[in-house]
Amino acid sequence: MSVVEVVRGFRDAHDDWRVDLVLAGVSIALLLVPYVILDDLFDTVGTNLPLAASTSLIAFLAISVRRAFPMFFMGITAAVIAVQVVLLPGPTVALAVLPLAAYTVARWVPGLKARLIVVFGAMAAVAGPLRWIVMPVGFGQPGVALAAILASGVCVGVVVTPYALGRRARDVVYAQETLLEAEAEHFRTLLSEREHEARAIEARTRNQIARELHDVVAHSLSVMVVQAEGGYALATKKPEAAQAALRTIATTGREALGEMRRIVAVLREGDDAESEPFAPLPTLVDIPRLVEKTGASLTVTGETPDVPAALGLTAYRVVQEALTNVLKHAGADADPQVTVAYGRTGIDLEIIDSGLGAQATTDGRGHGQRGMVERLSAHGGTIEVGPEDDKGYRVHAWLPLPTTSSGRITT
Repeated sequence: MSVVEVVRGFRDAHDDWRVDLVLAGVSIALLLVPYVILDDLFDTVGTNLPLAASTSLIAFLAISVRRAFPMFFMGITAAVIAVQVVLLPGPTVALAVLPLAAYTVARWVPGLKARLIVVFGAMAAVAGPLRWIVMPVGFGQPGVALAAILASGVCVGVVVTPYALGRRARDVVYAQETLLEAEAEHFRTLLSEREHEARAIEARTRNQIARELHDVVAHSLSVMVVQAEGGYALATKKPEAAQAALRTIATTGREALGEMRRIVAVLREGDDAESEPFAPLPTLVDIPRLVEKTGASLTVTGETPDVPAALGLTAYRVVQEALTNVLKHAGADADPQVTVAYGRTGIDLEIIDSGLGAQATTDGRGHGQRGMVERLSAHGGTIEVGPEDDKGYRVHAWLPLPTTSSGRITT
């Protein structure tokens, strides 16, 4: 065994070897030293004192490594007892190490090895009395057999009882470790579930922010581009019309900038010093102004209901996205018309135009229709989009005031 392995064994024993070292010293001082003194003064059987003292000293010194190397400790103890049984005429103080060895093996050695130690210990418990009681006088003497049987029973008890205590202690520690491991596994499971939940929330938040950015940027830029093209065309013919277009561009840009600041403020964390008050989210009452900026016509029927902010924002964004698509794809003569019908059970939105319809081109990279479906699905709404039979395009959405069904898209 290398020096590194010895040091590692001491470390793995959690510094309990210091306690064992003290135990070994106390055993030598309280057991071995008095034994040597008394045997030297009152030896009546001719004990080989140097052999008895040296082998016993080895057994006591092995106590210092019993927890770091339990099998090594048991081997030293067994070898010492075997030498003394064979070479000495009587038992020595080294027998006191035997129950400690049985307990140590039961406590720190798993499985079959520990059980084999009990068998060997029981055999030694029988061999010792036979050697020290029966052999010197023989079975012919009265009471010798009974004394040997009683001594063997005591020796077996000295081995088995500490072994049982050691196994009990091992089982208790194992049960505690199993409970701690189960608690740790439960804690890891909770952490994993919370992590998955946090990721799901993060994904939903990202999607929501992406929809907001798409709706704000796409619509505002489309309005600004259309107004800029119109203003450029009218700059020389009707300067006053160009001024109105420029005013619309400036207003739309400021509003888009405000929306962008609101969204960016949501993304910031811990930046209280630079944060600004959130602008109110668009609602149903903001739809007329939205339609006016794009130049579309608006028809409203029924009274504007008092709805949750999220539902009002959804209706606003659906109209916004539909008008954005008209500005981007329908052509110059689209003539969009927006109809908003407020009923008792829901809100009906229809946006139609007379533009290119099925002839319109697209890069296929937009997320507008999917964003409308996601928003409506969250409130149990439905949506139908697609080109008209002759020309133009139609978007028809319905938002229930009570949630009733899941959103779907029909083309």
